[in-house]
Amino acid sequence: MKPKALVAVGVTACIAATASADFVDFSGEVSDLGGGISAIDMYANFSDPGNVFLNIYNSTVVNGDGITSGGFYHDDFASLSGGEGSWLPSQSADVAGLNSQYDSYVNAGYGDIGAANSTALDPNFLDNGNGLGAYLPATAGWYNGNPDNVISGEKIHLGHFVMATSDVANFSFTASTGWKSNSGTTEVQFGSGSWTVPAPGALALLGLGGLVGRRRRTN
Repeated sequence: MKPKALVAVGVTACIAATASADFVDFSGEVSDLGGGISAIDMYANFSDPGNVFLNIYNSTVVNGDGITSGGFYHDDFASLSGGEGSWLPSQSADVAGLNSQYDSYVNAGYGDIGAANSTALDPNFLDNGNGLGAYLPATAGWYNGNPDNVISGEKIHLGHFVMATSDVANFSFTASTGWKSNSGTTEVQFGSGSWTVPAPGALALLGLGGLVGRRRRTN
């Protein structure tokens, strides 16, 4: 089933942890997958395409209370036999019986899912059922597990989050990110930000083809 894009917006409040303005904000794109299911793709945006993305940490990603309500869907190898589903994109695939559009996973900027995707989960993520299940633990993080594969660009894909369409309005993403200004430096820089889905009225307008511009604040 081909997804129908609803909205791609950057309603955000971002505070960089350094004087550098390379990290701009987080932004999300909402897609209607049909059948009462939607997905949100999250991105980290940078002003310089030469940056090198390293990781996400101290995240809070919820579409409910993050404990018993809301939650995210998985359709990957870990869920094939009724398991909880993995947040690793290496477990996601488009093969018989699986559809990655309906699978939630985090991502360290890799362009493809599957075995070659070297996104890794940090210890705060692994403490919660080894990176399995419908919820992300508080302060969860993920990173590029293969430093030889440099991840750079102005728009870095951070994850694909699938949920009931009725839960979309409750989605929020808050996190910090680490990056380097270029592949030749060892100096790591940090920034923080958040993104929430627009209010229902704005979301309805966006679904009809309207556009909400990006608002950002940096220090």
